[in-house]
Amino acid sequence: MPVSIDDVTDEIIDKVILCEKTGKPYRVIKQELDFYRKHHLPLPTKHQDVRKEELMRKRMPKEFHISPCSHCGEEMLSAYGPDSGYNVRCEKCYTKEIY
Repeated sequence: MPVSIDDVTDEIIDKVILCEKTGKPYRVIKQELDFYRKHHLPLPTKHQDVRKEELMRKRMPKEFHISPCSHCGEEMLSAYGPDSGYNVRCEKCYTKEIY
């Protein structure tokens, strides 16, 4: 498969591509090819299911932790745990800092 989107011809939409991770076949549709060309992006080398799974792993977990405010120490619910390394602020401290 071409590395640069400039080297990709319209014939790619008629071909089946194998995922580099799972070997699962996938195709690129015309609208997708147009999008990659417009934004100068390379064609994906992984099946869309693999790409979606990788994206979902990067998202914030859907669980809450009791964390102290990094400014006043008040405990609050946060998506980031106390050992995450993030400076989380309670609503009162956040509002004070922003406004």
